[in-house]
Amino acid sequence: MGRQPVLALALAAVMALPACAPGGGTETGAKTPARTAPPRALAYVEGQGSLDVSLLRAAAFDFPVYESPERLAADEPVVAAGVIDGWQRGPVLDTGTGALDHHVVLRMRVTQPLKGVKGRASIPGGLVFIELTQGAVVSRRGVPARRWKPYWSVKDFAKALPSGTELLAFLSERPAHEFPVTDPGDPLPAGAKLMAAPPQGLVLEDPQRARQGDDGVTALVGGLERLSSGGAAWLAHEDLESLVRHLRAQGFSE
Repeated sequence: MGRQPVLALALAAVMALPACAPGGGTETGAKTPARTAPPRALAYVEGQGSLDVSLLRAAAFDFPVYESPERLAADEPVVAAGVIDGWQRGPVLDTGTGALDHHVVLRMRVTQPLKGVKGRASIPGGLVFIELTQGAVVSRRGVPARRWKPYWSVKDFAKALPSGTELLAFLSERPAHEFPVTDPGDPLPAGAKLMAAPPQGLVLEDPQRARQGDDGVTALVGGLERLSSGGAAWLAHEDLESLVRHLRAQGFSE
């Protein structure tokens, strides 16, 4: 019996892109970060390390690139560093195309709030719930498309990006789903809301790279998009703590 991955929907994965002008300009009224000298980019080699971010990249994005982390931080309402607390089932949507659109939820425990975290009811107890596409479903001959299951399971995400992994997230509260929800997924704590990350909105620290501590090589890796897509400013920090210190110096601190 044949098994073939089928991409259920790319549109839902794009969710809420940041409102910005080409080149990463901020919205009117947004905080404008201090200008600094152009950074020197560290070496960056995609795919080398212990994290497998390929599971996060099931959809391609067409988006205005933010040229620096502080530009993105100025436009997103929530910015925080923390660790992956685990993974759980997310909502399942009926897009009307036959196959259902499955999601997973990355649970992030905030350790360093930078913007919009403290006092936000949708982040109870410092836990953030980030909705991500679960990717392709597997077609099965003779089985209705609505019953096709995701190619990657929640356990696959947990293995590829395990609990304890450090990350920095640029987020906004996810708007109402565009399509009917056939299954809400695992329940969230009272008051919690799903969050959405823009294409450059997840930056992870690869523990293998961090342990090696190679001079001139960054331990950071982009989640939904390659870190290098934003240019030199995104490659100027050797680890997550260095990037967090940089954002604090730019005025993002709670």
